Amino acid sequence: MIVTIHQPNFFPWLGYFDKMRQADLFILLDTVPFTKGGYQNRAQIKSSQGAQWLTLPVVTKGRLGQITSEVEIEPLSTWRKDHLKTIESLYRKSPHFEAVYSGLSSLYQPNCEKLVAFNAPAIEWIKRMFEINTPLILASEMGVEGSGSELLLKLTQKAGGTVYLSGPSGREYLNQSLFEKAGVELRFHSFKPFPYSQRYGDFIPGLSALDYLFNAGAGSWGVSA
Repeated sequence: MIVTIHQPNFFPWLGYFDKMRQADLFILLDTVPFTKGGYQNRAQIKSSQGAQWLTLPVVTKGRLGQITSEVEIEPLSTWRKDHLKTIESLYRKSPHFEAVYSGLSSLYQPNCEKLVAFNAPAIEWIKRMFEINTPLILASEMGVEGSGSELLLKLTQKAGGTVYLSGPSGREYLNQSLFEKAGVELRFHSFKPFPYSQRYGDFIPGLSALDYLFNAGAGSWGVSA
């Protein structure tokens, strides 16, 4: 059984879902500290000026080191309206706008107060759009403690995994001997962005999967035209 683990990022890029496709279980790592300025609350989409950030505002002042599962969305922000307005203005002329936007807009619930409460359903929705069957589970629901390589190994073992599929940067920080001693095979994911038709000029890799969905459509994984 192949297990992979990653933070519950905000509208992740295609590489995130490619790794998900190659696993039997995807664990959303919400028990580690939130990374300010990372991809947990922002993603890149495309405009006529090139790549631009779409950011979900969260409360960070005085909360250094807060755990991802505890991160609150800024309550006074107009982010829901602003996001949908921005996305509509940039993608309404894309080939699959109507089919994608209807589902996307339903994610923006007014009673959503925490970052993970938005990100997890959004990841699940994109997963379904790509017809990926890999189940998702929150690390916070697994009752596993630890940090670093030990935490990743324990989560994999708790899930019954025999293989841990790491991102490519895992070669630099993982204690590989720890996995070897535990009898868990360690593999490293590799994803090469493929070009697809985008609006606004030359192709830009690494954007949110939303860009791909609006331009290529649901169930279209790997379409490059």
